[in-house]
Amino acid sequence: MKILVYPHDLKMGGSQTNAIELAAAVSKLGHECIIFGRRGTLCDRIDELGLTFIESPDPGRRPSLRIARALRQVAAEHEIDVIHGYEWPPALEAAMATERLPDVAAVCTVMSMAVAPFIPSWMPLIVGTQQISAVEQSKGRLNVTLLEPPVDLEHNAPMGEESAQAFRAQWGLDDRPLVVCVSRLVPELKSEGILTAIDAAAELADTHPFQFVIVGDGKARDAMQKAADRSNRAVGRPTVVLTGELTDPRAAYNAADIVLGMGGSALRSLAFGKPLVVQGEHGYFRTLTPDTVDEFRWQGWYGVGQGSAHGPDVLRSELVGLLADPARRAELGAFGRAAVEEFSLERSATRQVTIYRDAVAARAEQKKRVLAAGRSFLQLARYHVAQRVDRWRGRQRADDFNVEPVATQKHGARPGESLSTLAGGPILYFPGVGWDTLAGTDRQLATSLSADSQIVWVDTPHSILRRRDRVIPLVSHPQKNVVRLRAPTFYGVQRPYFRDVANRRRADVARRYLKEHGLNPRAVIASTTAPMLHLARDIPGVHVYYATDDFVEAAALWGVSKRYLGSSREANLSAADLVLAVTPELARHLQRGPTSPRWLPNGADLGRFRELEDTTPPGIALQRPIVGVIGQFNSRTDISFLEAVQSAGISLLLVGPRWFVSAGENEAFDRLTAMPGVQWIDALPRDALAPYLATLDAGLTPYRDSMFNRRSYPLKTLEYLASGVPVVMTDVASRAGLDPAFVATATTTTEFVERVAAAAASTPSRAAIRHSVASDGWDSRAAQLTEWLNEEARDERS
Repeated sequence: MKILVYPHDLKMGGSQTNAIELAAAVSKLGHECIIFGRRGTLCDRIDELGLTFIESPDPGRRPSLRIARALRQVAAEHEIDVIHGYEWPPALEAAMATERLPDVAAVCTVMSMAVAPFIPSWMPLIVGTQQISAVEQSKGRLNVTLLEPPVDLEHNAPMGEESAQAFRAQWGLDDRPLVVCVSRLVPELKSEGILTAIDAAAELADTHPFQFVIVGDGKARDAMQKAADRSNRAVGRPTVVLTGELTDPRAAYNAADIVLGMGGSALRSLAFGKPLVVQGEHGYFRTLTPDTVDEFRWQGWYGVGQGSAHGPDVLRSELVGLLADPARRAELGAFGRAAVEEFSLERSATRQVTIYRDAVAARAEQKKRVLAAGRSFLQLARYHVAQRVDRWRGRQRADDFNVEPVATQKHGARPGESLSTLAGGPILYFPGVGWDTLAGTDRQLATSLSADSQIVWVDTPHSILRRRDRVIPLVSHPQKNVVRLRAPTFYGVQRPYFRDVANRRRADVARRYLKEHGLNPRAVIASTTAPMLHLARDIPGVHVYYATDDFVEAAALWGVSKRYLGSSREANLSAADLVLAVTPELARHLQRGPTSPRWLPNGADLGRFRELEDTTPPGIALQRPIVGVIGQFNSRTDISFLEAVQSAGISLLLVGPRWFVSAGENEAFDRLTAMPGVQWIDALPRDALAPYLATLDAGLTPYRDSMFNRRSYPLKTLEYLASGVPVVMTDVASRAGLDPAFVATATTTTEFVERVAAAAASTPSRAAIRHSVASDGWDSRAAQLTEWLNEEARDERS
């Protein structure tokens, strides 16, 4: 493919740097990328990467017809397949350019903190945070992809102590710890945090002295220089230094002891192994740690605090511990470097190519839509009118779609707004986990049900005292036909009494939403350990209890009272019209009357595995045959079976997070992963797992023998088969409904190794293995459940 990449400008900045570096990475995958834009500082980086650059005319007012014509001409001359605009002006100009180019697709990336509403809804949209993705989908955008800001880990890497000392000498820095901020110096979004840090440098000079280096330029530089001068006079020696814009800021990152930043700059600092304090607005500062990383994965590398007045205290508390503890800085720097490897350019480029391919395949559908174009024009006109009014009032904002980030906005249904009505009303779903956790049974089933029914998903309760939970909207639309409700409550949502209050609060949130929107559910599904069917017994619809595991037997594993889990399950069973279980054995265990519960096993997202290639993902250094486990490692895993495989000289690939409870289990896993022929890769995004599944010669499900495991139906087994990989299991978990030709079981470690060696050496076609689970997709599970709901409704009417 040939791609014309059009950043919004070529001055130093995160979005445009990402655009250029991603273009270079895509080029390495065998495609041709050309950069289009006005000359700027980043032209040196374009030359360094060996990319072709075409200078654009002066745009004037944006969006620019002059630019659109130039884009159209370049696309025709160079036989371009995709025009990729970064931020809203290039996006609109790319859309205009492709109107009369039926063979050229348009793609848009927005790395700002909010998306301009007048970007055409048909345009493939790439955003940098999951929160923005969810909000945009809730607004009706059907083609939204999350691509977190990538980092060139080769270009951005530690440069050594000599480079750090040279940077210090160049800018007259002494041996105090160095806090570095690389940023555009603009009033919107950036100034508040940087000015707070300037003041902190003076306030901590006596107790925890540090020097603060600000790298960048912009409209707010003069104000920051004045603040820096005040701090320097107060301290009596150079403490805050403004370097201006640096063509190559890597030396600053390398010299830093701590980095203060947001967005792409924050991620880039992690590549240098530096501890990161993420800044935001309204007094937000938070250090990246294993406890906070999920917050940033949701909302992006930015946040909203409790008010600007709190900012100085918050920043001081974050800095003091880091300044006083070099070992902690090293620990968090190493954690950050490991975390940022998920955002590598190579991985992002691969996803970008997929987006381009999809856009090219759908370009016939991207052509002019009269209603969409009219709506975009009206929204753009309103935007320009608002700009004029603000300019007349002296309040014009230059960086307007960073002024009101998604994280500061309230998203949800407006008064009187309701879900579109399908036959029988929506399905009210009380899952056992939140929407943002690992996409397991609950979310996969709800997603498939949403193809034909509206889903009202009620998250597990969250504490209002946890900052990371407060940033997520109480009402949102994470995808088409799904509304997500959140139930805020007090501290201790899992503690006795507070837990009961939280469960009632969860039911009340659902009840209130249904009443406000005039909705009568066709079904109420509970797959949670809480007694939600009992608490929601007054809500109409078929009441369904879905046991996705033996929750009571999981008490020790989860650290929850077995008595509570037992009483909750009985309450749900007594309130249920229809009981479902994930295995036949569990269904029998839950039978409470003449009618046996129905068996609804886990499914697989078959679409993810249809055309996997037999290629080894980057970084795999194992000899064939390769067998492995792709999932989670916890107390359910029998490590002795994996040790036996390693002892037999068979390469072992382990992919997934570890959640062991005991020290002994952790030590055993550490020993295993340190052995030759064993490679462990920690948690990966779900979308990144497919290549690792494809590289296996056999997939393993080594469950330890327990009643909980015997009543379980491992999702990983189905995913191995959907990938065309034969499976070897311990003879513990259910394999009901699976083809024994492709699923072997073993009781002892000796048998297990024999089965593994045979499976890895077998030669069944991947297509045949995939065909064995062709009817086990989540769409089939949703269809079966829908049929049962219809039966229950008919029985009730009769």
